[in-house]
Amino acid sequence: MVAVSTPKTLSGRDNECDRLIGWLAGIARGEGSALVLHGEAGIGKSALIRFATAEAVGVRLVSVSGHEAETGIEFAALHQVLHLLAAHLPGMLADRAAELARSLAAKEDPGLWSRVQVLELFRAAAGECPWLCVVDDAQWIDEPSLDALGFVARRLRSERIGMLFARRDEHRDNASLAGLTALRLAPLGRQASIELLRTVVGTPTLLPALTDIACGNPQALLELADALTPGQLRGEQPAPQTLPPNSLLRRDYQARLDRLPADARWLVLLAAADDEADVETLVRAANLSGLDIAALEPAEAAGMVHVQGRAVVFLQPLLRSVAYHEAPLTQRRAAHRCLARALDPRTDPLRQVLHRAAATDGPDVRLAAELERVATAETGRYATSSRALERAAELSGDATRFLAAAHHAWLAGEPSRAATLLRRIPASPVDVRARSRVLAGEIEMRTGEPAAASRMFLAAAKDLATRDRRLAIAALMRAGEALYQSGGHERYPEIARQALALRRPRETPVVQSMFDYFETLSETFQGHQSRATTSSRRLLALATTLDDSDMLSRTSMAALFRGDEQRAHQLAGRAMRIAETTGDPLALAQALDATSLAEFVLGRFDDVTTTLDGLRLAQDSGQDTMTGNYLAQLGAVAGMIGDKRTCLLRLRQAAGRGTRRATAYRIWALAALDLAEGRYAHAVDHLRDVIADHDSRGHLILQIHTTPHLVEAAARCGRRSLAARALRVYDSWADSTRNPYWLALSARCHALLTDNPAEAEARFHEAMRLHALSANAFDRARTGLLFGQLLRRRRKPKRARDLLHDALTTFERFDATCWAEQAAGELRAAGHPTRTTRTRPAAVDGALTPHQARIARLVADGATNREVAAQLLISARTVDHHLRAIFAKLGVRSRVELAKLMG
Repeated sequence: MVAVSTPKTLSGRDNECDRLIGWLAGIARGEGSALVLHGEAGIGKSALIRFATAEAVGVRLVSVSGHEAETGIEFAALHQVLHLLAAHLPGMLADRAAELARSLAAKEDPGLWSRVQVLELFRAAAGECPWLCVVDDAQWIDEPSLDALGFVARRLRSERIGMLFARRDEHRDNASLAGLTALRLAPLGRQASIELLRTVVGTPTLLPALTDIACGNPQALLELADALTPGQLRGEQPAPQTLPPNSLLRRDYQARLDRLPADARWLVLLAAADDEADVETLVRAANLSGLDIAALEPAEAAGMVHVQGRAVVFLQPLLRSVAYHEAPLTQRRAAHRCLARALDPRTDPLRQVLHRAAATDGPDVRLAAELERVATAETGRYATSSRALERAAELSGDATRFLAAAHHAWLAGEPSRAATLLRRIPASPVDVRARSRVLAGEIEMRTGEPAAASRMFLAAAKDLATRDRRLAIAALMRAGEALYQSGGHERYPEIARQALALRRPRETPVVQSMFDYFETLSETFQGHQSRATTSSRRLLALATTLDDSDMLSRTSMAALFRGDEQRAHQLAGRAMRIAETTGDPLALAQALDATSLAEFVLGRFDDVTTTLDGLRLAQDSGQDTMTGNYLAQLGAVAGMIGDKRTCLLRLRQAAGRGTRRATAYRIWALAALDLAEGRYAHAVDHLRDVIADHDSRGHLILQIHTTPHLVEAAARCGRRSLAARALRVYDSWADSTRNPYWLALSARCHALLTDNPAEAEARFHEAMRLHALSANAFDRARTGLLFGQLLRRRRKPKRARDLLHDALTTFERFDATCWAEQAAGELRAAGHPTRTTRTRPAAVDGALTPHQARIARLVADGATNREVAAQLLISARTVDHHLRAIFAKLGVRSRVELAKLMG
């Protein structure tokens, strides 16, 4: 009845899909039951019904949908069910079904008898195979039919019958379905909403704005996407503010609002006009309108609003937007005037002045100045302050206020709105135009094309050079960053020369560190390692005096270029703490990126928490380019440990997104998989072009760091001349770093390339000694595996066993199944028995609940507890609890064994 392969689930509905699959499996086993899906309009009930019917393989299906026009026609739905059922019944039973349908059509309802007859016919239909009765839009099913179907549904026990109902929450109490198992569909999470939109909207910067409007409603997301204009898709027009006029959802909400008394409708508009609606303010606004707050009761009874503590909450968040935008402009302005009078400007100045501004028509310079003063005094409320600054700009025509509004929108994670505000800036002085280009470049670098962003920064720097030297230097720094992200390392020295021409005697520490940063990267990209070492030492010494998060993040990146991953991680960590303290989301995003990259270089493949945090922040703020970088990095992590399924999944998610860094990650990830699975020639083909052409692909840090993988693969497939050429470039850089980790990898590479076994052993000894001075446990285990293989071949099994055992332990800690199997095989060949593989326990699908099976699949695919928790919207502690139960049921002791079993 149910396909055993992993189903293609709906966006954000993995838990619900798992629940349905488990429910269908129970029906196939003769555990008949009914399930009621319920939630607001457009929440995805019908989509889940389609999923369930598609998954119900080898089952007879009877499906009906309620229609509002037939709600008052008694037995209309049951009549249809019986006619459909008759087609699945033999001879006399089909006649009985048809006769019962005719009696219902004649309204001859003998009460209990007819309900028992329906139940018996259902049981007869399930005699040959399971069957499923689906009732969609049950809120429109006539009451007698729903009573009869509910009667049957409550009596399914040991039958191969399932009844699946779907109904809206806002319509009648549905007492007919009382006692049945119910599953309420909550709004989609933010990430699920964004991923759903991504399938139909090609402008990534629009996704956060549309997600905020839709409030997790799938139908709203699709209706918003379908109504986008070409100008909105190009970013030339602002994103929509509410559902389109022809939206079915909007019409449905409007019809509900129209049924309210006038006083209740006015109070709902007051609540909708105030983003921070609270009871006290609404009571005062009601009194100012000559109303008692009790007038809101019809809206509460209709399930529209609810008082929760001190807040007035819209139970269907979309209703707030529709209630506001469906009201005439004069009513909206009247509501804002009323709310402005109800608020105290001393205790809530920003909220109060925003309502005054919303009620104002025409220019008002004094109000604009007040809006700007109050908005800039606020901290952390970037979305609200951006709206205030935008209104101030509209009231005054001031270009600097449009620029400030755009900056606050960008800080609030609204890139589409920020870009639109920048386009609204009227003809302005050169410095304002240049600053707007800096912000536009920042948005482009993180959401679009870094190469285009670099050009924006360079144009801005040219205009700022004689007006704001500090900002001009910062623009050049960003231009260089965008350039090397897009793979243009060879052009970086020219940008550095432009920046260094702005140097003056006795610079402040922050500005001096900027110049040292330019020198370090410029010399590194030109291959002048000794000169790069001198400037990097000055840069790292200055870093101890800095409290600028942005500069600390960039210094961290420079430390990575210079091979000092430990210092890079420390600096990025400081940058993160400062950004969190100051509440600067852009600085935090930069620091997360630097920290994540440092942890990757440190080989922390067993904990990708920082990368996931950065991914979520990038997704939430519409930074599509950074999202692609993080997804590709997660793919590379999975590739390093040989987790093919997770690696390919992440790389598919990253496809078409990210900078050249993401491209380099992708190539490295595929090469790492090839290396783990013994496809050495393929690994060489993947890596050769990246390393041979330092100005064409990706990120220089990654280009250098892939060399040990290329050398290993090339040595294994007899292409030593290629490996030797790459190693010469690598050694020049590694020697300049004097970092034990990079020198250890160099020694390992030389051990693999020599034809002299004694020399190879000596090189491996040196590599292991240097590894002991570094923090990268995974690469130490990889070197230990290679050294153990050499010692075993040289008939030194005891020494080999010690190395191989340590390597196996490390690989198991990292859940690196493929590498662990290699180490275990070498141990056995060296005469050391490893743990025997347990007999495969009972089939996974039969041993686990659907929810446990979902967790087991994710863990087997390489997801950490934190990743599983993020996907399933549960806590990491809950994941750990489930894992212990899964291990016990399946008779496995580790994630490695679970991966083998699931594979």
